[in-house]
Amino acid sequence: MRRRPTVPVVLVVAAILTGLAVAAGLTLAPREVRVPIAVGTPAEVSGARVVARADQVSRSAGRAAEASRGRVAAVSGLVAPAAPPYRLEEAGAPLRRLPKVSVRSAAGLVDAVESGTTAMTGQASGAPFTFDIGTLNVQGSQHRANGTGRAAMHATTILGRGVDLVGLQEVQDDQLAVLQGRLPGWTIWPGQALGNQGVRLQIGWRNDLFTLVDSGSITTTFDHQQRPIPYVLLRDLATGGEFWVIDVHNSPRDQEADRDSATAAEIALVQRLRASGHPVLLMGDTNEHTEFGCRVAAATGMVGSNGATPSSCVGAGPVKIDKIMGVGGVSFSGHVVDYGAPVRSATDHAFIHATVTISPLG
Repeated sequence: MRRRPTVPVVLVVAAILTGLAVAAGLTLAPREVRVPIAVGTPAEVSGARVVARADQVSRSAGRAAEASRGRVAAVSGLVAPAAPPYRLEEAGAPLRRLPKVSVRSAAGLVDAVESGTTAMTGQASGAPFTFDIGTLNVQGSQHRANGTGRAAMHATTILGRGVDLVGLQEVQDDQLAVLQGRLPGWTIWPGQALGNQGVRLQIGWRNDLFTLVDSGSITTTFDHQQRPIPYVLLRDLATGGEFWVIDVHNSPRDQEADRDSATAAEIALVQRLRASGHPVLLMGDTNEHTEFGCRVAAATGMVGSNGATPSSCVGAGPVKIDKIMGVGGVSFSGHVVDYGAPVRSATDHAFIHATVTISPLG
């Protein structure tokens, strides 16, 4: 007579079945399940302890997690605990502290104050701001040899003197390319945007101090040719203050009628731009020592970097044909007639530069 299996045999069979279940990746015992979730605290769900990780959740991780959900199958009647519900969130850019910025004012440079993850970006619009301005006739390549080499010297001069905004005259195409390459972090306008004749006059500024808001030109006669006179509206990044800049070059030698005509057009331009409510700076080679400055000052109220005023329009000497003037809450200091190296070797003009403070009046 066959005997029933004893208890030890039953235990052996159970052990074999358990081993098969374990090999299949299943277990009856609760285990820790780690899934990337947006919640930041542990939670008890369906007997499994879910621990949130600090890891960023990417799209690929999200897709893998989605694909893995619901893959648990029954083996020999045994079912693993269901994964708890969760939601994947795409990770955003990490927070970072903004760098310190400097706020420029008439009193000089002061550090901005950081607060948390934000930083002060400047003063209120209308606050005074100060920078250095210059005007330079580069003496074009058509007038003198080594035009590109001399343009490289001019770039060295501009950077070395600490000028932030400059008006250039007599620029040729080959010299423009050198200036653009040797003044990193600068914008030079109009570049070639106003055609071949428009290359002759350029306005350059530091991108970390100013940004271009508007631009335009008028046309005057220069040395029997029609030439655009460029102007720009710049915004001071530290204060939000805006101001116009005009770069001029009037006819040379005995072409008095053309100079007078150009001066009249430039006066009208200053008056029109000033009517917009913004200060106006004018600089360039006027080819007149006193007449241009006196006419413009009388008609517009402009003052000169050399101390010229509408009532005393010549200003302090040496009086040059290269001028820097302004109106609309504009004041100058530190006027320099600069022939220092390498200026004298690079052009037949002085490099005129000064410090200007603009206190917008409205």
